[in-house]
Amino acid sequence: MQREITSVKVVDHLWHVILNTNANEKRCEREWRPVAEAMRRCGIRHELHRVGKPGEGIETAKLLCENGIRHIVAAGGDGTVNEVVNGIMLSGANSSEVFMAVLPLGRGNDWVRTHHFPKSIGEVVEMWREGRFMKHDVGRVTTYDGERPAGSRYFINIAGFGFDADVIYDVTHHPSHFLGFNTYVLSLLKTLFSHKPTPVKVTAGGGFAFAGDVFMVIAAICQYNGGGIREAKYAVPDDGKIDLIVVPAMSVPKVLRHLKDMTSGDHLDKIKEIRKTLTSVADIRSPQLLRGETEGELLIFGDYRVEVFPHAINVLTANC
Repeated sequence: MQREITSVKVVDHLWHVILNTNANEKRCEREWRPVAEAMRRCGIRHELHRVGKPGEGIETAKLLCENGIRHIVAAGGDGTVNEVVNGIMLSGANSSEVFMAVLPLGRGNDWVRTHHFPKSIGEVVEMWREGRFMKHDVGRVTTYDGERPAGSRYFINIAGFGFDADVIYDVTHHPSHFLGFNTYVLSLLKTLFSHKPTPVKVTAGGGFAFAGDVFMVIAAICQYNGGGIREAKYAVPDDGKIDLIVVPAMSVPKVLRHLKDMTSGDHLDKIKEIRKTLTSVADIRSPQLLRGETEGELLIFGDYRVEVFPHAINVLTANC
């Protein structure tokens, strides 16, 4: 597939940086000064907007777009990227006119893995100066209370339901710190032994249907989640489709046997019970409470509809 890339002369624009001062346990604020210096060396002009409270990134990005700003930077982790994308999409502006760069200063930085960003933030700034932006799909999850919409959230990476969201709940409400281990991994292991399979009905385009107990359901635009776990290795961020992955209920020993495969993405090929399809819309319903999340942000309980908006935003990429 031919990737649609737009070249932008980055130094010709004033970039509005939304910096999440709480990202990466507040290290993001401390790391900002060398980033700003790297931008100065590259001739990239910016205006800084500090955010810290939940939802403040959404409101800041929304207001910027409403005021005609079209060059925005999300500086933080995946949650910051999620808030900025939501603000852009909720603003009423033509999102296809917006150019978004990402400075990965968070803990997991999963979205940038699909886009093969350099490890060094200085190299990221230099890549940004080269000005290659791709037209990127954006997803939306709408929660339903019966037939009534109860809320919605946009996403640009992965939305997860079931186990995936239960881990996020544990990370959020019972964060673990032990000998420097990844917080997400510790919560994953804790949740694994308490998680109960959930009965769901999943339907999607092309006649796809699943009914039964699930371990988790994934709706992916990009590939990585949870600090480097490759949940959807075949996802392409500009194909106009969601990679829908249904992982049926599995025993704890089986999950543990496939943890390495889940990290590499090979579980999609090795666990034969997994169901997957490409779709533009999917419905996920359960008679029980089923948690959902988008890029680490927990959703309102209910039934869920997932849909995709193809080529919705121009985003900085190394995938050319």
